[in-house]
Amino acid sequence: MSGHYRDQLSDQPLDFAIIKDELIHGGFRDFRKLEIEHDPLVGEGRIGPMDREYLATGPVVVILPYDPKRDAIVVIRQFRLAAALATPNPAALELPAGMVDPEEDTATAAARELTEETGLQALAIEHCFSMLPAPGVTNEHGHVYLAIVDADGLAESAGLDDEHEDIRPILAPVDALIAAVDDGWVQNGYLIACTHWFARKGRPRAQALQGTLFDSDDNA
Repeated sequence: MSGHYRDQLSDQPLDFAIIKDELIHGGFRDFRKLEIEHDPLVGEGRIGPMDREYLATGPVVVILPYDPKRDAIVVIRQFRLAAALATPNPAALELPAGMVDPEEDTATAAARELTEETGLQALAIEHCFSMLPAPGVTNEHGHVYLAIVDADGLAESAGLDDEHEDIRPILAPVDALIAAVDDGWVQNGYLIACTHWFARKGRPRAQALQGTLFDSDDNA
């Protein structure tokens, strides 16, 4: 059924042109203003020129760390300024995540961020899906990875001191996390999207990914 609607229900290419690119503010993330024009979705001609501003972020990775022995996902809690400004709950629940370093592939970045933010090692890891969390304001492109972990001895705190990270890893039973998302206890977009994905596909994908560990042991 889904293939029947592929043309209607999929992201599509559209010709556009950048006429001018201006740096408004340079910081941890750059804020830029572009003058652009693009083809119309219906009809002929051209839409624009017009100014559009965006926060330059680029590729990031998000990790779903799953412990199959405990049927649990490792989430993290940390202070988020945007959450503090928008909600009464700045100690936000989320998943390990971070920016991809220059010349770094996303799988390597995912394994690195997992260790930095939880202290855990990825026993096996694979890409699940990608998403644009806020395409109206940023070019952030999130690449979600499922990682098999052993959460035995999970640290009480994690994060890099030189990045002022104050992170608390938390072992969340899968069904409890799904219920928390369904009941609206959390608002982080990546966590909500990834939890819904895991509820539909996660356990079978994790079982198959875990099987690669046994195959590796057999071939060792």
